[in-house]
Amino acid sequence: MKWSDTMTRTTARLAAMFAAFSAVPALAGGITLDARVLRVETVAGAERLTPAAKAVPGDHMVYVLAYKNTGDQAAKDVVLSNPIPADMLYRGAGDGGEPDMSVDGVQFGPLASLTVAGADGSRRPARLTDVRQLRWHLNQAIAPGASGQVSFHAVVR
Repeated sequence: MKWSDTMTRTTARLAAMFAAFSAVPALAGGITLDARVLRVETVAGAERLTPAAKAVPGDHMVYVLAYKNTGDQAAKDVVLSNPIPADMLYRGAGDGGEPDMSVDGVQFGPLASLTVAGADGSRRPARLTDVRQLRWHLNQAIAPGASGQVSFHAVVR
């Protein structure tokens, strides 16, 4: 396979990755969302986060979902949910604590509580590579004007 073919496929993957992540709907109650995908780069032995203009298989990414209460009342019981793009492998939580996870988009919970059907129909414990969606419950009310963020780490397949 030519290098240009690989880059074309990688560019298409990155576009799909951004589309899946940026499709997060706005929440009711004055909560607005800003989704960003950042690439982890190592420069002179130090890691830094840069906007993900390109990505290739094996690249480490950080997905950030920033929220802000633009309303005039505190927002309570806010739940943020985000799919893991198909070309990404979930690698762990970032800011905002450990989210509930789902392997099917229906049942959520800690990874240890989830199972996946094997090829023979038997169930096995879910692994990080099985995670398809994340959900954070923000238990504290978000005051008017207050903001915060949640994030997670992933690797390009």
